Amino acid sequence: MKRKSKVAIIIIVIVAAVTIFGYIQYVSATQLHVSMKSSEIVERTNEGTLYRINLEFENTSFMILNIGKTDFVISAEGQSLGAGILEPTIIPAKGKSIVETPFLADNSVLDKYEQGDNSPSLRLDGKTRYDLLFTTLDIPFTYFPTQEEAREFIHGQ
Repeated sequence: MKRKSKVAIIIIVIVAAVTIFGYIQYVSATQLHVSMKSSEIVERTNEGTLYRINLEFENTSFMILNIGKTDFVISAEGQSLGAGILEPTIIPAKGKSIVETPFLADNSVLDKYEQGDNSPSLRLDGKTRYDLLFTTLDIPFTYFPTQEEAREFIHGQ
């Protein structure tokens, strides 16, 4: 009888430890760190200004994250500059991944800030989909570029 009790206690402890570890990794996976590493104006037309943007995703968990389609919007002073979509990618455990994407900005909003050294506060909002072992998570994120990053983005420098 004593042996069965010890085995049961060991199994309960192992299940509890795995559950706690899994929950901690889930919380880490939902803490998505995003930053804009670079942006470059590719072409300006009457339909908008085409940018090439590099976004960096940081994975703070011990799990390899398979990020699915990611939708994002960039706004300047509350006005939408446009929306973009990132292709699926993989972020290594405790690592970073840079994803390049095209982005078409609305010229009518850009024109307000292109003259002089005036740069608006930018905001990048998005939602990414993680495909984990047994489930899929939709994780929202927000990134506020620095004034220097905003100036570089608006003026294409």
